[in-house]
Amino acid sequence: MLYSIKGILLEKQKEFIVVEAGHIAYEIVFPTSAYGRLPETGGEVTIYTQFLVREDCFLLFGFPSLEDKKIFNTLISVPSLGPKTAYNVINSIPISKLIDAILKEDEKCLTQVSGIGSKTARRIILELKDKMAKLGTVSKDGSDFLQSAAGSGGDFSGLDSLSEAKLALGALGFSYSEIERMLLSIAKEIDVSKVTTEEIIKKALKKR
Repeated sequence: MLYSIKGILLEKQKEFIVVEAGHIAYEIVFPTSAYGRLPETGGEVTIYTQFLVREDCFLLFGFPSLEDKKIFNTLISVPSLGPKTAYNVINSIPISKLIDAILKEDEKCLTQVSGIGSKTARRIILELKDKMAKLGTVSKDGSDFLQSAAGSGGDFSGLDSLSEAKLALGALGFSYSEIERMLLSIAKEIDVSKVTTEEIIKKALKKR
């Protein structure tokens, strides 16, 4: 199993990149929306990979972070959602916006992605909300959320503090509207980009 590939970025094409590692050049399906997170060709890069075997082909998908890879694997666990459709989701919707869509149950946001209709959008929302809730046991102040998630195989290094806080509050059972109300109130008092996830959660719980 290929966990990641570290090497020299040789090419950036329309739907794939080429990375040379150990005298072998790998063609990797990579989100074009994340090309800005890559170095110039000739630079060293680390790509987190997922190798999938299908009846008619072998596919090597690549991601700029572990969080992108984790979201992709969560998406392909949804019944009837194939890897190419999951790739379209990753390529079309930023992670933070995808999290918002799931918490808000925003089917319209998901159906804008090629290959996703209303029925599939509803299924994605139900499946992902359930998986998020099962990431781990959350303490009353929410501070254990990220630790328990990491212990169950999650990695949230690709998220900012605000997005992490939204996930944690969602797992605590708050609705999207409640989360937005609490965070908007906090944003009037502090710069949320300069505080930790735990601080945001604690302040949010005081706004209940």
